Formats: sequence, C-alpha cells, structure tokens
Amino acid sequence: MSQGDSVLLAKALSHPLRVEILMKMNTPRRRISPREFSDENATNLSNTSYHFRRLADYGFIELVGERPVRGSTEHFYEPVVRAMAWTKQWELLAPALKQNLATTALHGFVEAAGASIDAGTFDQREDSHLSWDTMRVDEEGWRTVTELLNSTLEKLLRVEAECAKRMGEAETGFMMSYVLSAFEAPPSEGGE
Repeated sequence: MSQGDSVLLAKALSHPLRVEILMKMNTPRRRISPREFSDENATNLSNTSYHFRRLADYGFIELVGERPVRGSTEHFYEPVVRAMAWTKQWELLAPALKQNLATTALHGFVEAAGASIDAGTFDQREDSHLSWDTMRVDEEGWRTVTELLNSTLEKLLRVEAECAKRMGEAETGFMMSYVLSAFEAPPSEGGE
C-alpha cells in the first residue's frame, strides 16, 4: 500500500458515519441505498447520501443500481473493499483514526451480541462458541497469536465466499457473527 493509498484510506474513514456505513454494508456484505441506511439507523438522508457518494468517490463502494421513487431516484451501492480485513492498511493509520475504527467496530459487535442474547439466538446452537481471556505473552507469542488470527480471518472470508456461491441469490441459511481481536491489555491494578 502506497502513502497515497493510506491517505485515501484515512480520508475515507475520517468520518464516523462513513465507518458505520462500511460496517453495515459488510456485516453481512449487502447492497443498500442511502435511504435504507438512513431509515435503519435514524440518520439524516441528505447527510447519509453525501457520505455514500464520498465512499464511492474513494472507491470503497460502488453504485450498482437505481430505482425511480416518486419523482426521485434511489441509488443502490455495494461494498468494493471488505471493511474489516485491512491488516496491512491498519498499520499505516494514525492512532486517532485507529481508535475511532476500533470503537465503532466494537460498538457494532456489542450491539449485535446484545441483540442476539435478547432474541435468544446467542446460545441457540449446541456448538455456539464464546472465548475471552487474557494471557501473558512475549514478542514471539504476540506474533504467533496475530498470525493465527490473520490466517483465521482469511479462512473465514473464504468460507463466506463458498457459502455465497452455494446459496446464490436465495436468502437461505442464517446469520452468524464472529469477532477476532488481539490487543495489549492495560497493566493490572497490581502493577503487573
């Protein structure tokens, strides 16, 4: 990724609404119009439309369809860049932008987990999985874990593509959520 690409990424993700748009278009990947997004998320339609156009200008989403609606035209977009799979690009982002992205992503995860718990689907399947822990590692251990998570993400994206191929346009199957994260935990209160 060139410095110009990292500047473009920073510009595209400089507004929290753009980050939210990309997340909603990628979790799961879907086609959506600014009006649909605005209705689902209680945002101002003209502001939302502006940010959709900016994301299209930056090449993160693309216009894939139009539909006439009461003397106007509704525009439909699809994501071009997978929002949550930017390992190399992530390294080039400014700390403030990384914090904004992390906050937005984790907020989305907590909302999705809460909605699943409320709906009774969180533990509906016998083989549902939840892991959370903290462990002490050295630099080599850190690299091993992050390589494992990156490899797992690549495999998950392949599984998603295979499922999409099998299911085609039909809305069969069901939604599955997952989160992968590794971060340095703050020191414990005991000073460790």
